[in-house]
Amino acid sequence: MVVLAAIWGSSFLFARLSVGEFGAIPLSAVRSLIAALTLFPIMMSKGQWPYFRDNWKHFIVLGLISTALPFTFITISTQFSTAGFASILNSLTPIMSAGIAWVWLKEYLSVSAVIGIGLSFIGVLIMITDTQSISAEFFLLPVLTGLGAAFFYALTGNYSRKFVHGVPSVAQATGCQVFAALFLIPPALYLWPENSITTRGWTNAVILGLMCTSVAFILYFYLLKNIGVARTVIVTYMIPVFGMLWGYLFLDEVITYKMSVGAALILSGIALTTGLIKRRNRKVHEN
Repeated sequence: MVVLAAIWGSSFLFARLSVGEFGAIPLSAVRSLIAALTLFPIMMSKGQWPYFRDNWKHFIVLGLISTALPFTFITISTQFSTAGFASILNSLTPIMSAGIAWVWLKEYLSVSAVIGIGLSFIGVLIMITDTQSISAEFFLLPVLTGLGAAFFYALTGNYSRKFVHGVPSVAQATGCQVFAALFLIPPALYLWPENSITTRGWTNAVILGLMCTSVAFILYFYLLKNIGVARTVIVTYMIPVFGMLWGYLFLDEVITYKMSVGAALILSGIALTTGLIKRRNRKVHEN
């Protein structure tokens, strides 16, 4: 879990390092294409092509909402804010997932979950006022795109549970990346930068696609299979920690007071919404 959180946390760092040369959409296209080319042979070697073939219509939707849109939004967010700031906003995915499940799938929302959503909302409001972490003239741009990415990630989980339940995870991941690449390549070619991209820029983009997407997906699915969803969701709590740490170590980003307070409120809200605090208290009483 720590390795996965460290890798996913670094994706905000590499996106921030690369976006200036590529632009948001071209970088997202390169990332998805590299991931698709990596995951497709893995899927084929596992004999999961029939799942891909039978669910391609759902994978078209998932390619858009799970990868094409959130990758682009995250890249825009990191372009105009610090990597740590963007990673904190992205950690709101479980909160939004609970809200979508309540509205769409009619799942029960407990009192503690409502309190958790409220705490997270306050955390976001505090972070919005942190002008030291935002470089955009329209200061809401990195906030709205960061929240947009979290929303589509949350929508992805609920869509997958409803329409592709039982489909092997590697097939799902491959389908998402393949169709995301197909969505992103045409606008990426149109918006491709006129200036040549440096070796450093390409290196960061390859790491983003290979390690932060392909390897991360493989680790994620390994955890889901071996320790279950309830424990795997704990990764969400560690990603902002690594996002802020990598930004501080490699980009000299400042971890501001408002970022820290906002992150604490958001993570506390996630713990309440996902039931982590309740589960831990139950274990303490049982022991």
